[in-house]
Amino acid sequence: MATLDQLSNALINADRAGDVEAARALAAEISRMRAASPETPSTLPHTQQPSEPQQADARDNWLGRADTFMRGAADTMSFGLADEIAAGGDALFNPLFGTGQDGGSLAERYDRNLKAQRTTDEIDAKKRTAERLTGQILGAVGGGVGLARNGLSATTNAIKASKGLAGVTKASAIEGAVLGAAQGFGSGQGIEDRLYNSGLGGFAGAGVGGALPSVATAVAGAAKGVTAPFIAPFRPAAYTDKALRTYLQRSGKTPEQIADIMRSAADDGQGMYTVADAMGNAGQRALVPVTRTPNNARQEVTDFLVRRQLGQPQRLANALAEGFDAPQTSDQVSRALTSARDIEADQLYTAARRGAGPVNVTPILDRIDETLSPGVNRVVSPRDNIGYDTIEGALARVRRMISDGNSQVTDFNALFRAKLDLDDMITKAEGQGAGNRANYLSQVKREVDRALENASPAYRNANDTFATRSRVIDSVAQGQAAKSGRVRSENSIEQFNAMTPDQQQAFRSGYVDPIIADIESLPMGPATNRARGLTTPKYEQEFQAFAAPGRSEQLGNRIGRENRMFETSNAALGNSRTADNLGDIDDMANFDPAVLTNLLTGNWKQAALTGARQAFNAGKGLPPRVVERVGRSLVETDPDQAMATLNRVRGQQVSRDQLRAMILESMLQGSNAGIARISP
Repeated sequence: MATLDQLSNALINADRAGDVEAARALAAEISRMRAASPETPSTLPHTQQPSEPQQADARDNWLGRADTFMRGAADTMSFGLADEIAAGGDALFNPLFGTGQDGGSLAERYDRNLKAQRTTDEIDAKKRTAERLTGQILGAVGGGVGLARNGLSATTNAIKASKGLAGVTKASAIEGAVLGAAQGFGSGQGIEDRLYNSGLGGFAGAGVGGALPSVATAVAGAAKGVTAPFIAPFRPAAYTDKALRTYLQRSGKTPEQIADIMRSAADDGQGMYTVADAMGNAGQRALVPVTRTPNNARQEVTDFLVRRQLGQPQRLANALAEGFDAPQTSDQVSRALTSARDIEADQLYTAARRGAGPVNVTPILDRIDETLSPGVNRVVSPRDNIGYDTIEGALARVRRMISDGNSQVTDFNALFRAKLDLDDMITKAEGQGAGNRANYLSQVKREVDRALENASPAYRNANDTFATRSRVIDSVAQGQAAKSGRVRSENSIEQFNAMTPDQQQAFRSGYVDPIIADIESLPMGPATNRARGLTTPKYEQEFQAFAAPGRSEQLGNRIGRENRMFETSNAALGNSRTADNLGDIDDMANFDPAVLTNLLTGNWKQAALTGARQAFNAGKGLPPRVVERVGRSLVETDPDQAMATLNRVRGQQVSRDQLRAMILESMLQGSNAGIARISP
């Protein structure tokens, strides 16, 4: 049985450790023993009589409550190791200054201090619950913010990287497991207990971490869904920015990229290219509620899209003409080239005639007589009455122009006139479809040209120049033929690459002119996309090869933008008109005479129910003021204004992501602190 002195020493130790319950029990025992033996003198100092401990709690004051708060914050921020850290520090340093527990080894001092620290924490948890819990919560917030700001939070990094709910959930589950394991380890006692709590805390932390993002998103979405219809009409700017942030994120582009796309379009003559076009599908779908629900921007946006689409034929025609460097029609080009060739030929042939000598037509007659055998004898003394066929008749006519059977033409000018007549005969035969006659006449023409060239050295140059210019003119027709779908792009590209630069330019005019004509001949209307036909594989290959040097890329970009602008208009205005009709009906239904009728007849209950129903219907979705502002922002065509707007909303998104990340991180920290307390 313990003596009174032993009980007194135990009471002093309990009082130092702050163990009020133990001190109270010891004081009661001392009182009982003193009552049983009144002659036994007390060995306790006056200030430590047994009646004192149950009177007051030494930490029950503002200083004790502040310390409780700080100890709670330190507990969560240190992953449950605050008591170990404090006990170790006290064991190491307090003896040096004479203020700690005297006597014993470092391990003994640490054990006594750790027991005292944990006893104080247990008493605080019972008597100053609010202060300790508040400290733990704010410690979790502080710890979470610290991890988030220093880039040590996987959850925060996933949110900043816009990985979506799945990515954030995965990161949060991993981080929850790590934090839970750390908190469980720090809250245990002894190596086995710590390992057990670490595993249990990691498992529970992974579950809580994986569930937190979905729960937080669901709660936030529900709260916004409830409050948005009532707040948005009074804060349209904030909700407009929120909608634009969503569309910007869905587009996958930055404000700088969108502005650059719009600037490139303006530089290529497509200044009507809008933010919605640059955003792609996200921007196109965003315009649907603008044009399908009643709001003040509905007519404005609709008119803009219709007018823009009606201007597509002119823009495409201009893009093709510039891309192929073909401002004139193929007929205009052919006439201009022919006129220039003839003028040049007159000058060259005139010079050739001036310096010409006599001509020798014998080779020409020999070529003709190969067909008209026995030649001139038959003409002079025919043996029968069988007439000439058309080929023989044409050749006989040419023979008579250069010989009468006895004499031959020797004058250069006379033979040159016969050559011009022969050219007309060949042209006429080709026009009549008499290919064989044209072939025989062409053989004679070559002999005529040789005779003229031999008589005048300048004639050869004139003839070569005329032939060169003629091949350029023929390239116009070759370009027109290449446009046909029956001509393979590989063949027409090979033909084009073999041409001279002058022939290629004439080819371009002949090629692009019928394409422009097709575009301009299509029916007018906002539902017609003339650019779509220019995106076939054949056109894509040929445009790349045939476009004027350095213009193929620009041409492809302009055609691509025209397709995109049509897609935007079609998404906003096309398809069924049912949505428009329902929106108009709903807009008219906002004024319901039944409300006024019920009020006038005294049916207050029915009037209130009808009004509430209309208020609910009006609150569904974004209010007209927000839709109207979103619509005007999406059809913005100024790149600088668009970038300023999108940069502003992106900055707000970054701030919101940071706040969301810090909240999730703090919740994760707090949850793991709670898990660690339950696991022991």
